[in-house]
Amino acid sequence: MKISVLVPTLGTRERELKRLFYSLHQQLYKNFEVVLVVQGNYLAVEKIASSFCSLAIRKVYLQEKGLSKARNAGLKETAGDIVVLSDDDCWYPKDALEKIAVIFQKEPSVKVVLTQIYDKEREVLYKSYPAKKCYISNKLQLMSKSSIEIAYRKKGIRSAGFDERLGLGAEFVCGEEIDFLLRNFWKKEYLYIPTITVYHAKKDCKSSCQQVAAKGVLYRKNFNLVVSLCVLARDFIVKKENNFKDFFKGYYEYSKRKS
Repeated sequence: MKISVLVPTLGTRERELKRLFYSLHQQLYKNFEVVLVVQGNYLAVEKIASSFCSLAIRKVYLQEKGLSKARNAGLKETAGDIVVLSDDDCWYPKDALEKIAVIFQKEPSVKVVLTQIYDKEREVLYKSYPAKKCYISNKLQLMSKSSIEIAYRKKGIRSAGFDERLGLGAEFVCGEEIDFLLRNFWKKEYLYIPTITVYHAKKDCKSSCQQVAAKGVLYRKNFNLVVSLCVLARDFIVKKENNFKDFFKGYYEYSKRKS
């Protein structure tokens, strides 16, 4: 079972990219390739990639900016059975790909595996996660997932690719990975495993106006208005967040562009 690790980069985080490649060099599981989509600082990235001759790195050079555009360009070049979504500022424990491969081998009906991110410097989990292994039973369970938690079986995906209006560098700044999960969701095909497979620094949990607008797009695309209003009411009551204005800015802006 071959794994494709899909890494988009703007080429601005050279130190982090070296750290990522070094962690991949140390992997116990060896049947994998790296698909590196480079959107800037091409010579520096080429030099870094060339220094890791033990890695099978397939490079894709892209003039256009945008995270979803980079992932879509990289997906076309993947040769693996399994795709692991990565980023240039994350890195991996040495048994990460081995864990992922074993899960897919043991669970042939599973199309998507979701795992945990760990902040190695603070020594805390990236977010709150369920304690037990479980199948994802409804779409709302996917709304807090991050791209680097995701590995999927390429042949099992019905709607491949990412919405290029979502994600860093696009009209709406995030949510492309959640939209991808929502579009392909089917019960008993998504499995969450409470195991750490990737390291990343923990971010500020407060959402920006742009992130809330992107959330509005996700709900417009994948849920009805009643569900959207219930979620906003929950955020207002439980989290004391009044997101109505920014949420519906994204919700209706996407509707206008779609029509």
